Amino acid sequence: MTRDLFETFLDADTSHLPIAPGAVLLRGFASVQAQALMASVDQITACAALRHLQTPGGRAMSVAMSNCGSWGWTSDARGYRYVQQDPLTGKAWPAMPPAWLELAAQAAAAAGYPSFEPDACLINQYLPGAHMSLHQDRDEKDFAQPIVSVSLGLPVVFLFGGPKRSDKP
Repeated sequence: MTRDLFETFLDADTSHLPIAPGAVLLRGFASVQAQALMASVDQITACAALRHLQTPGGRAMSVAMSNCGSWGWTSDARGYRYVQQDPLTGKAWPAMPPAWLELAAQAAAAAGYPSFEPDACLINQYLPGAHMSLHQDRDEKDFAQPIVSVSLGLPVVFLFGGPKRSDKP
């Protein structure tokens, strides 16, 4: 990377950074609410415990996961899918907290997706050594709606790929 390109990046306003058609990085968007959001994660995971799901191939994921909202994402030998009930308890997933609903709607609107109403929230806990490979989110019913991802806690590098699996990150 040339020094000029690096300096341009540092000097640029990177709080609203388009990274691909339809994809926007909103750096710091949730920082004001981070503490309250983390407290609500504790409430959610008290009802729907974090767990290490299995891939369809039988391997345990290193990332611990839970869900809230009308739908929850799960994985096991039968594949990846959204379900309305926690497979461990048979109960509905905990309701998505109002602060999460509002944050997702605001972030989606800032990224160009007005009137977004989230119905699922997947919570991933990355402890040291946990990882997730580059993947494509293809289990959603409506590809016209955004996927809003909120990252709280320690800094981390996420890879962003393209529409084709062969696209370079």
